[in-house]
Amino acid sequence: MTWVSWRLQRTETLVAFGILALLAAFLVPTGIQMAHAYNRDGLAACVSLNPGPTCNAGAFRQRFQSLLDLSAWFTFVPGLVGAILAAPLILDLERGTYRLAWTQSITRGRWLLGKLGTAIATALVAGGGLALLLNWWHAPSVRIDGRLIRSTYDSAGVVMVGYTLFAFALALAVGAIWRRTAASIVVAFVGYFAVRVLVDYSLRDHLVAPLKATYRGASQPRFLDNAHVISIVGTLRGHQIMSGGGFFGGSAKLAAPDLRNAVFHVVYLPASDFWPLQLRETGLFVGLAAVLILFAAWWTHRRTA
Repeated sequence: MTWVSWRLQRTETLVAFGILALLAAFLVPTGIQMAHAYNRDGLAACVSLNPGPTCNAGAFRQRFQSLLDLSAWFTFVPGLVGAILAAPLILDLERGTYRLAWTQSITRGRWLLGKLGTAIATALVAGGGLALLLNWWHAPSVRIDGRLIRSTYDSAGVVMVGYTLFAFALALAVGAIWRRTAASIVVAFVGYFAVRVLVDYSLRDHLVAPLKATYRGASQPRFLDNAHVISIVGTLRGHQIMSGGGFFGGSAKLAAPDLRNAVFHVVYLPASDFWPLQLRETGLFVGLAAVLILFAAWWTHRRTA
């Protein structure tokens, strides 16, 4: 049964890994360029001795900022890969070929286990490979600016694995009910994007308890180095002069000629919260994926005739 499941999953697996290969063809040469520039400009030694904004990385940022900003779009890749990997099982349900398998002394449970096990394993491998590739690519910029900035967080940890598995599970659940392969993949991808927006904008800042601090003057204190600022409000003589923050930025308004006496109230996640935040967000998406996969398996087992 495992061999048959792999044969039926083979085309979509090749397509998914073909997408990763195309991404690697872009990431590998540009990643080597960034690593070379990072070492050539002496940033490696500087960051190791003076972590934070004290190292002059202006030339590095000017050269590679457009690439780093482009990496924010890489978050669509796990959604596409995961949805594609759900296609074989949905196609079986759409064409009714599962009935043939059930007449070959294969129980529904064993058929589902074989189909789901192969697809889930492939999704995990694809998500893990994508995470490793993007972590390597982001390494120079992470050492300079940390991993909590917008263009880095989604692709500088293990959360890509959760994204891939969630997209697969969502496509599977939609396909189990609808039994239309192409339409289910499209709907699942749109749903994946909607959930990602909800988590990124509304939930992520609450997954880990933030810290609060107050400081005076225009110079940023060291505890905010590479931190994610959820919100910051600056006042001068009782008047608000600045507000902003968030993973996707915020409104910032500066209207004071002299900020030495300004007082800033900040809510933030320190750089050390990166892994707790990543693991909780990954757990959230893996948990959603588990619920959707169990629902799809139950629906297929009980409602399919």
